[in-house]
Amino acid sequence: MGVTYKLRDEVVHFIISQRQNNPLLSCRQLAESASQQFSVRLSKSSVHDVLKESGVATPRGRKPKDKFQIPIEKKKQIQVSLSQVILGKPLKVEDSMSVMATNDSARYESASVSPAQGGEAQPSNDTTNALPGVELPQKDTQVLPEYEGAGKIFLKAALWDLGVFSEEQVQEEDWGYYLIYTSRIKVMLENSSSYVIDWSVPLHRSIRELADSFINNIKPLIVNKLSDENLFKASMESRPGFKITNISLVDEKDHTICEFNNIVDLKRRFMLINRVFVESVDRNLTERAKTLFFSQIIDNNKVMENILNLKGFDSINKDEYIVNILIEENYANKDILQQAIEKLNNMFLRDEQNRLVKGTCVKRL
Repeated sequence: MGVTYKLRDEVVHFIISQRQNNPLLSCRQLAESASQQFSVRLSKSSVHDVLKESGVATPRGRKPKDKFQIPIEKKKQIQVSLSQVILGKPLKVEDSMSVMATNDSARYESASVSPAQGGEAQPSNDTTNALPGVELPQKDTQVLPEYEGAGKIFLKAALWDLGVFSEEQVQEEDWGYYLIYTSRIKVMLENSSSYVIDWSVPLHRSIRELADSFINNIKPLIVNKLSDENLFKASMESRPGFKITNISLVDEKDHTICEFNNIVDLKRRFMLINRVFVESVDRNLTERAKTLFFSQIIDNNKVMENILNLKGFDSINKDEYIVNILIEENYANKDILQQAIEKLNNMFLRDEQNRLVKGTCVKRL
């Protein structure tokens, strides 16, 4: 990694920006391009070291992924630096999101449209995969058959919020790491000014989202509350003198958990929105889902169980995974369910295929 510090900043920034603009460029091609641009001699191994330290390296011969994965070595390093909390064993929950076809030919209509969908769904002319009475929001959307237990999207979402996509692959000793929460993001600028973003998000998800937004600029950074909106906008828009030099994740005691340096200067996408950050370190997934998505008036496990076991169907395309939960006209817990769906949509969760996860409440006719 020492090679990064031997190269001039402009060379390092050139290599990183070229890779971000074209992820298919090889280290050899980047070395040749940088050598010509700055009249220096660079080896492909030097370029690989630069990319590796910046977090944008791609293994040889493999197509780059859009979704950032935290290296195991980095995870272990962070684990060592964190104070460990003794926790109970994780609850094993069966994956109830599998699709089961039924013979139900009922008709449905949308009882409400989730805020994340941005208004009413537009009719589609493609009815190949459509259920009777359902209008597809996009041509490439696949509507899957109705299945039992669609409400368990909230259990899955409780794991997705932690950054866990397959609980079976999580070692017992890993849970202490996954259940650590960050408190804030500290951003230092080249003019010695700084700002802070409230960021009460599980550590694993925090690192992944920061890498995708601040470093790789794959998707917009979605922010709710911050200390200085003008500084934030100036740095994200890459105005002269407002280059980001350091990004740190800190805990509630203001201890630095991890930090990012050598940030490439470029314009970044962002959204200022009323985003819901909810902290819960309960490893019983039913209780954790209740804390994350449901109002405090629920004190009856039967109510929760009833909601989790509701039927529904999924609408899937390459960008979105929408779980449509079916209810009767006179469903007693409709208001509670709708509030939970709105919280789910406001968390901007992504599934294991990096699709935005949404929910909606659908009325059975």
